[in-house]
Amino acid sequence: MKICILSVLHGPFDKRVFHKVGRSLAAAGHEVVSICPHAGPPVSGEHGIRLVTIPPARSLLRRLVSVARLVRLARRERAQVYLAPEPESWVAALLVKSLRGGKVVFDMHEHVPTEFAKFFPLSLQGSIEKATVRFMRLFARHTDLIILTRESFETPWRGLKTPRVTVINTNHLQPACQEIPEWLREQFGNRPTIIHQGLFGDVRGAYQLLDAMKILVRRIPDIQCIVLGEYVYGSETAYRNAIRDSGLENHLRLLGAVAFDAVPAYIAAAQVGLILFQPGLLNHTLAMPHKLFDYMREQRPVVAPAFAVEVARIVKESDCGILVDVTDPRAIANAVLYLLTHPEAAAQMGRNGRMAVERKYNWQQDEQRLLAAVAALERK
Repeated sequence: MKICILSVLHGPFDKRVFHKVGRSLAAAGHEVVSICPHAGPPVSGEHGIRLVTIPPARSLLRRLVSVARLVRLARRERAQVYLAPEPESWVAALLVKSLRGGKVVFDMHEHVPTEFAKFFPLSLQGSIEKATVRFMRLFARHTDLIILTRESFETPWRGLKTPRVTVINTNHLQPACQEIPEWLREQFGNRPTIIHQGLFGDVRGAYQLLDAMKILVRRIPDIQCIVLGEYVYGSETAYRNAIRDSGLENHLRLLGAVAFDAVPAYIAAAQVGLILFQPGLLNHTLAMPHKLFDYMREQRPVVAPAFAVEVARIVKESDCGILVDVTDPRAIANAVLYLLTHPEAAAQMGRNGRMAVERKYNWQQDEQRLLAAVAALERK
C-alpha cells in the first residue's frame, strides 16, 4: 500500500513522524513518501522513505499556503492513504480525498482545541476551543483512522464511529548506551551533569532551570546542565544573555539539536534527566514527551512536573524519578541535589525506568498497534 505523509510543520527527520511512524510503515513493506517542510540543501530519503520538500511555513498565512502546496503535490502521488500529523495537513489530506479518493489518517500529536485557541484573545479562547472541537468531529466523520499519542486525547472523539488507536511516543527498545565517545566523555563525563533533551524555551522551564542552577552551583560548584535541542519558545538571545549575566556560562550550556542517533550518548553522559513543562497549557498537563522514554531507556532518573497527569502517572507507576512543582526553582534544585548525592537511590530509579521500558513502554509494542490499525484500513 502506498502511504503519503503530509506535514506543514514537521521536518524531514522528525522523531515521531519519520523515525517512528514512517520507518515502521516502510519496514512493514508499505511504499512511504513524506511531503514535508525543509530549508537548506536538498535532503534524500532514508530507511525506505522518499522525501518531497516544501518551503517552511513561518507564519499563519504561510501555513495556509503550505496546505495548498500539500494538496497539489499529494494529488500527484496517487497514494492509497494520506497520513496527517497536524490539523493543517489533516485539512490537506481531506481535500485530496475529496478530489481523488484515498483514505485519511490523522495522527493527533497535540491537544488541538487549546493549541488553536491560544492564537486568539483570552476572552475568546473558550468559544474557540468549543468551535474547534465541533470542526474536529465533523472532519473525523470523513477520516478513516485517528491515531492518539496519549489516552487522554480520547475525549473530543467520544461517541464517534471513526476507528481510533493509541500509539504513544515511546522509543525503539535497544540496549542502554554503554560506550560514550571519548570527546563527549571529556566534555561532560567528568563532572556532575544533568540534561534537558528536546525543544526548550520559556514555557518549558528555561528560567526556572536557570534559577535552579544558581542554587545548585552553590552546593555543587562543578555541576553542569546540558540543554540538547532548539530554543523555540521565547528569545534564545535573551536567555543566553541571562545565563551570561548570572555567570553560569560554564554551568548551563545550550548545545542545540544533535543527530537522532547521537542522543543516547549525551543522556548516558549525564546523571539526571529533566522535564520542566510549565503549567497553564492543557497540552502540558496532558504531555507525553519523547524525552521521558529517552531518559528511562538510558537508565537515568527523571525530575518531572507533578501536574502533568500522563507523565506523573508513568513516573509513579515505574518509580523512576521525582515529581516536583516545576514552577519552583528550589524544588527543582532539591530534587536534582537528592539524586546527585544519593547515587544508589538514583541508580535504582534508573533501573526501574529501564525495566518499565523493557516490559511496557517501547516502540516495538506501539508499532504493532500502529501496523494493525493501518492493515485494517487496507482490508476495508
